[in-house]
Amino acid sequence: MSKLDLVAFDADDTLWHNLIHFGKTENAFGKMFDRHMSADLATKHLMETEKRNIKLYGFGVKSFTLSMIESAIEITGGKVEADTIGKLIAMGRAMLNHEIELLPHAEDTLKALHKDFKLLLITKGDLFHQERKVLASGLAHYFEGVEIVSDKKRDTYEKICKRYGGRVSHTLMAGNSIKSDVLPMIDAGGYGVYVPFEITWDHEHEDVSPETERYFEVEDLRGVIDVAKKFG
Repeated sequence: MSKLDLVAFDADDTLWHNLIHFGKTENAFGKMFDRHMSADLATKHLMETEKRNIKLYGFGVKSFTLSMIESAIEITGGKVEADTIGKLIAMGRAMLNHEIELLPHAEDTLKALHKDFKLLLITKGDLFHQERKVLASGLAHYFEGVEIVSDKKRDTYEKICKRYGGRVSHTLMAGNSIKSDVLPMIDAGGYGVYVPFEITWDHEHEDVSPETERYFEVEDLRGVIDVAKKFG
């Protein structure tokens, strides 16, 4: 195998915690409206609204907050009180301000790879929030570049690789989402490394055969080092 031109990483739930904050807020939302329906049904309503709104608002906390407000209006038949809307906005603000908690082996993995490979961070979501998280993580100096994108598709990876002087056929992308991080990179002709995380957002769920070409699955981030070393 030829040496890799680029090794790219996803950010949320690959290098640091993210979905736990959405999960806690979703549960809190459900309990707020248990006078109108069960907490589980209210939470399910929110999640369905969020998925529906992705194509309009994109990914991120701000989109999620708008979906909470929309769901509250629908659940209450338009009778949601201003005080409740204020609480939902405060919940979204709290999510934007949470501390960054790195996942196990995140910095050690980047430090080990940084010596031999050009590293990129490719994450989707709200530009301002993602920039803040990258800086707060203390990991920014390991990356040749940070790309915050609206979505991750084949042409997304092709353009990014070209921008950094790398061949997509010699690029490895590691992340916790098979749908966003792994399969589009493989489809573009590169290599995908699935790093499992204990929580997977339903929208990101996808199955892939272990026999898929250019596909690797590791137990945790340390496994990305072993995969990269296979390329010399």
